[in-house]
Amino acid sequence: MLGGRRLLARARRVGVRLGLVGGASEFTRGAYLVPRQVVLVTARHRDEEALWPVDLHMPLGFEPPRYALSIAAGAHGTGVLLAARAFLVNFVSAAHESVILEAGARSGRDGNKREAMGLQARPAVYIDAPRLDIAEGWLECGVEESRHMDDRVLVVARVLHAETRPSGPSLFHAWRPR
Repeated sequence: MLGGRRLLARARRVGVRLGLVGGASEFTRGAYLVPRQVVLVTARHRDEEALWPVDLHMPLGFEPPRYALSIAAGAHGTGVLLAARAFLVNFVSAAHESVILEAGARSGRDGNKREAMGLQARPAVYIDAPRLDIAEGWLECGVEESRHMDDRVLVVARVLHAETRPSGPSLFHAWRPR
């Protein structure tokens, strides 16, 4: 992890202006200086299922346990998640990078992405969402509130159930200058 001074020095080296002075593209370049773990989020509403990679997520507290996602406003998975009012965060190891990339490249509007990819899943304990067999850990979350913020939706949820079974290194999304 980079400390404040080192982060600022790195930002200057790659030509990033901190703040929004340079516009959205400059902000995006700055936001991706810190690597973030990529997870696979699953949700189900009635007969519609969603699966997609998310790298903008974080715990919000421990008592009560809460978790937050920042997800694309117009995405298929966002609609399913908001309708279901629940989602499952699947933590997967870096060994499954190809699965994560394929999940991000496929559209869920064309059918069940998880089934098309041949990913096995089990039912969650407290919510109606698939828990991927490849997950090393998972959080079952019930949506408490959501807020539309331009091109993103901020989702705040209560963690209803959590389990882990780690077996390898995690995959992180890190922006690299060209």
